[in-house]
Amino acid sequence: MRLVLVIAEYLRTLKERNELDRLLPDLLVEMGYVPIARPQTGNRQFGVDIAARGINPDTEQAELLLLVIKQKDIGRSEWDGSDQAIRPSLNEILDVYLKSHVEAEDVGKPVRIAVVSNGELKQTIQASWSGYVNDQRNRALIEFWGLDKLATLIEHHLLDEHIFHDDERRDLRRALALAGDVEYDQRDLHRLMLRTLGLTPEGVLEGSIKSKKDLLKALRVVNFAAHAFASWALRDGDGRQGLRAMERALLWSWHRVRVFCSWESDKDIAQALVSVWQGYLSVGKRYFEKIQGHCYAEDGLLGYASDSAELSLVAFEQIGMLASIGLPYVLLVVADEEERVAHYNGAVAVADALASLIDNNGICNSPCFDRHSQDIVLAMTLFVLTGRKDYAKKWLQILIRNIDYAFKARRYVPIGSDSIDDLADIGGWHSGQTADKLMRTSWMLAVLAGWCAVLGLDEAYSALRQGLAQDYSETCAQLWHPDLDIHEHLYFHAAHFLSGATEAPIRLPEEMAQWLAHMQVIVESKQGKECLNTMGGKVGLPAGRLHE
Repeated sequence: MRLVLVIAEYLRTLKERNELDRLLPDLLVEMGYVPIARPQTGNRQFGVDIAARGINPDTEQAELLLLVIKQKDIGRSEWDGSDQAIRPSLNEILDVYLKSHVEAEDVGKPVRIAVVSNGELKQTIQASWSGYVNDQRNRALIEFWGLDKLATLIEHHLLDEHIFHDDERRDLRRALALAGDVEYDQRDLHRLMLRTLGLTPEGVLEGSIKSKKDLLKALRVVNFAAHAFASWALRDGDGRQGLRAMERALLWSWHRVRVFCSWESDKDIAQALVSVWQGYLSVGKRYFEKIQGHCYAEDGLLGYASDSAELSLVAFEQIGMLASIGLPYVLLVVADEEERVAHYNGAVAVADALASLIDNNGICNSPCFDRHSQDIVLAMTLFVLTGRKDYAKKWLQILIRNIDYAFKARRYVPIGSDSIDDLADIGGWHSGQTADKLMRTSWMLAVLAGWCAVLGLDEAYSALRQGLAQDYSETCAQLWHPDLDIHEHLYFHAAHFLSGATEAPIRLPEEMAQWLAHMQVIVESKQGKECLNTMGGKVGLPAGRLHE
């Protein structure tokens, strides 16, 4: 399949708002234009979605380029069927925008207006379109950029031969072909991303990017490739694959910029990162919309696994994913009050769906891996930050009751292993008793004790303390604390093997207040302060609010 056909199929999946309009500024930059007005939440600026200045490649003259963005095919209703249709928008541009909103630098320049759509201009309005364009030719050059033209422009400018070589094209085609496969490990997409960003699989710079322009293009290509893969995955049924791809694109792009470039004051690179971030938010929103209804169905997860161990894996994966989708909306710092409220309400919707998922699926109270403590922390944080502290307490008490019983009975213990095979082997979830080696260590117990201290659950804390001291004293409760080296490893392999320090064995003090004080000491320690003073904190990312 030619790449232009792949691009066209991807473009068909994009929505007008927050998807198609997020791709176009990157395309314009690669075409040599400078965007002067980007898409914004709220009312359009008198018909214009995006404004840019640059050189017309046909006339080689400086021009003002104005884009009007629409989704799907353009028929009679889209042309002139409402106030939001294309013809009224064009009239508004000609009668209002060009008379009152053109900057002094652009006054007197030729004006080109492009109606951009990821569809086609239907034959039923071809005559009306041609007549209108001819009537207005003395005021502006009006064009239609449909699906085929958009795909060709993207292939030529955004994915050209200077950075998107034959290897990348083959990798992208293979990745898209396998996007709907639940078992696909995304190796082709990862290879494309790393090669484009100039990174080795260990996150070390290979030196293939030599200028700011090269880096900007690399970030745009990675964003496009991941977003295309995510759209394919969402369309073909396995939205988890798409969300993972966008997460990987975001984290690796951040790593590339954070480690190897002084960019804090560079608005162009910051904007390129913002585009990747917005791509992740967009895919997360689409994934949530796809799964939201299942959260409110009793035992809605039962159809996605064949046994209790597999069902637990599916459940806690969804818990972690949903919490990760909701948290950005409550943590983002937004100046506009209306937008801030909208973001918060979005986080609340995710938190409510997550609570319903837990209530409707009893397996959400029985983690099978010790590492599911991470998913629990994400969910607890979302509940607390969206004002659902009472629900967090309720769920925590149920988790502790079940896990305490599991350790005492030595059955269905959240095992200290990351191997799925261990769930099926003797001593795993499928056997009568859990083997000693699989319950020898536990992050889960210390994490739950910490949340007891944060939420003030004395009785649940006492149950864990007694269990560790008497009933399963052979289990070593422990926690791992990161250091500054974590960022050299975090997005490429298990960081806790090569950085940080482990606190073990943990013996919970008799009084819960003592454990809370101990946690505070770690936060206030030199290592704790260094971890909070990460590059993300320095540039204003809001993760520090969790500490507050």
